[in-house]
Amino acid sequence: MSVLTLTNVSKTYEHGEASVQALRNVNFSIDAGEVILIMGPSGAGKSTFLTTAGGLLSPTSGTVQVEGQEISRLSPKERDALRLHKIGFILQAYNLVPYLTISEQFKLVDHVKKEGNLSADDLQALLAQLDISNLVNKYPQELSGGQQQRAAIARALYADPAVIMADEPTASLDSERVAEVGQLFKDLAKQRQKAIILVTHDDRLTKYADHIYDMLDGRLTKRQ
Repeated sequence: MSVLTLTNVSKTYEHGEASVQALRNVNFSIDAGEVILIMGPSGAGKSTFLTTAGGLLSPTSGTVQVEGQEISRLSPKERDALRLHKIGFILQAYNLVPYLTISEQFKLVDHVKKEGNLSADDLQALLAQLDISNLVNKYPQELSGGQQQRAAIARALYADPAVIMADEPTASLDSERVAEVGQLFKDLAKQRQKAIILVTHDDRLTKYADHIYDMLDGRLTKRQ
């Protein structure tokens, strides 16, 4: 069964008397163990797709299901719990808490989500894989953009979600780091049976994807 399914999803933003249709009748599904790329130019609807699929936005029409649960039928509390336990976001803005060290970022996750997170050994292995083990006592502002990006990836993965959604996860990384992060996502999908969606402009990630979709003018098309 698919971990995440969008069925005939449209999203329209109203701006006074004007309206913008950001998503147009989108159909999409992803299984555990898959890495899927969503590619397209700026303004094509990729970020709206990501936030709608992740339950941060409600579709204007259509349905979004996560592990068989239709998000629109959940109460706000249930929706928050589903995102907390099932969905990990990696956003362009990193979303690291500026006054917490990298180590403390993980303790914050423990405070909010008290069980089901990675073990101490698994976290250490992940930090080593991302080459940030020596940065855990530093604050975000002490890190480069690429280091912050890798710390944000680690924090999202620490909660051990079923679905990982990343918005331009390699935007601040050089080609060597892109290869490492791309392989990390692929390994997570295959070894830990994660469903991973990467919204990106980065063609360097295509070799790590099981499927690639193109988004243009709010329409999603699967590459053959």
